[in-house]
Amino acid sequence: MNSREDYLRVRNMMDKGQFRSAYDYLQNVEDNSAEWYYLTGMCAMEVGYYDQGEDYIKRAKFMDPSNGEYNRAFNNMSNQRNNYNYRVNQYNRSRGNNGGCCDMLCKLYMCDCCCECMGGDLIPCC
Repeated sequence: MNSREDYLRVRNMMDKGQFRSAYDYLQNVEDNSAEWYYLTGMCAMEVGYYDQGEDYIKRAKFMDPSNGEYNRAFNNMSNQRNNYNYRVNQYNRSRGNNGGCCDMLCKLYMCDCCCECMGGDLIPCC
């Protein structure tokens, strides 16, 4: 196999949105160069293998730090991960602080259940 031709073939598959086929094809390419790691990482991300994709893109960037394509992919991936983590933290913080009305109603219901178990009744309508 000729690596250059293989990589062109994979890029064509990726341009057509055939990421699974490109990923599978790359598994049979023996030249594990920076370009192989980059292309496999990009395909892996599109197929849903996020951890592997991130590792491979990171490896490609560090194998060839002067390659702008690899650097852009790595920076884009890092920005997306950081943005996701920020949104998750914001969501979790908003749920954990004061809990809102639902949290208070759940606690009130639990207190009523405990009271009823002991013979009392905190909320007579329930």
